Amino acid sequence: MIRRPKIELVLPMPPKAKGRPRMSRKGRAYTPAETRKWEAQCACILSQHTPAEPLEGPLILDALFVFPRPGYMCKKDRHGNLKHDPALVWKPNKPDLSNVIKTLEDAMSIARWWKDDCQVTAGFQLKAYAELGGDARIELMLSEAGDSPEAMWLTTKAQRGSQSL
Repeated sequence: MIRRPKIELVLPMPPKAKGRPRMSRKGRAYTPAETRKWEAQCACILSQHTPAEPLEGPLILDALFVFPRPGYMCKKDRHGNLKHDPALVWKPNKPDLSNVIKTLEDAMSIARWWKDDCQVTAGFQLKAYAELGGDARIELMLSEAGDSPEAMWLTTKAQRGSQSL
């Protein structure tokens, strides 16, 4: 079964990882100010597209996190050829993908897209550097989880084949 995105959106801002919780002198944990600021900015953009009612039930969140391309990936060799692919390039280093996802989910919770981010039961997320001349951004698709988990898993396995590492 083909999933139809309920919402598709591009956020014109660089992704940010969830900062480690800090402890107050009284022993309470809190989110660092820099992370709270990013979540508030993201929630402001998201709130312009918030559904009329918070979404209910199991949801699927697919996201592409595009980070700014580092300068060394824009350089050319002595023959004038680019040293790196001009398209999106994998970002296999920090920050961890799970921390980037958590920050986005928290911003979506602040913008009241759903009742709780625990409703996100599946998704496909990628972390990459921007294409040459491209901007950092977050592309997301949110849809309802229609299939059973077993059917979705079997479909995913069939699409990817029996690849082994």
